[in-house]
Amino acid sequence: MFIRPLFRIVPDNTTFKFMKGRYLGLIVSAFLSTASVILFFHPGLHLGIDFAGGIVMEVRTPGPADIPALKHSLAQKGLGEPAMQRFGDDNAVMIRLGPQPTEADNQKMVTQVRDALEAAAPGTRIVRTDAVGAAVSKQLFRDGMIALGVSLLMILVYIWFRFEWQFAVGAVITLILDVTKAIGFLAITRLDFDLVMVGAILTNQSPVNLG
Repeated sequence: MFIRPLFRIVPDNTTFKFMKGRYLGLIVSAFLSTASVILFFHPGLHLGIDFAGGIVMEVRTPGPADIPALKHSLAQKGLGEPAMQRFGDDNAVMIRLGPQPTEADNQKMVTQVRDALEAAAPGTRIVRTDAVGAAVSKQLFRDGMIALGVSLLMILVYIWFRFEWQFAVGAVITLILDVTKAIGFLAITRLDFDLVMVGAILTNQSPVNLG
């Protein structure tokens, strides 16, 4: 026999009419998803190196990094205006350069950047270098979009056979709404959209709990 508590946060026989706001919820959800689709095309996603291609280098300077001096040194080497930002503490800098035609060009670019950094801040150390060619990045982006589409189709087929087609259609529509909102969030925040993000979205679509 359980003892009745002296204090209750929610009184007995309390009811919440959640379904009363279903139409408003659907309208808000549809609006957010539509806005997310628009943001997908303009301004678009901030593609990571996996999909945009290029070179990303993480470097550490012996002291607090002087970003203007580093950019000036890279410009003197004819490397243009690469994107450069602090990464973590004051000594860590992330450098991003555009894609190069061949792997040999990537290696040449990395060497030029190393020389420019050494001239601007002697003792600078390159911690990590990632390079993806333009052709490979386009293929990765296409394969990632195909993976998202196939996953939705397979979930539709699974639920169709496991339950009924009405549940399958409803579940896939819900997943599409969730995915579009995630895309909209990435477009607004300008976070890198890369293979990690694709994997996260695919994982979120798992229908394990439906069976």
